[in-house]
Amino acid sequence: MLKSGIYGKYKNIEYEITRDMEDNVLIITEDRNKIDETFKDQYNSGIFKKIVQPSELSECISITPYGIIEGEKLQILQERENQYQVGTGVSLIGSKLNLPRVDRDSWLGWVPKSDVILIEEKELVDPNDLV
Repeated sequence: MLKSGIYGKYKNIEYEITRDMEDNVLIITEDRNKIDETFKDQYNSGIFKKIVQPSELSECISITPYGIIEGEKLQILQERENQYQVGTGVSLIGSKLNLPRVDRDSWLGWVPKSDVILIEEKELVDPNDLV
């Protein structure tokens, strides 16, 4: 499964981390094995959230996935079974890889995973910077 965003550990279990509109720090999971009664599924969507304090988090990291295709570095936006959705704002790369032009400066398309060398750029995040 492709990871993109901020991740960290809460009580030694890894969760995705985000903020809500009130600037609360939230941990998120779809895995019922990682939750207890303190997690809420507000919209009955299968996504469980819990408000935490930054001091309760450890090993926080920001992950940005990229792919190398025919020697070109592109952003990976989504994943499905055997494909990645990739995008670029560079017309020469979009044209070279035969990606559909979706906007004035955007080329976006699905490519086979077998054509992509996956790169995850990781950057340490101070949990206190999340608020």
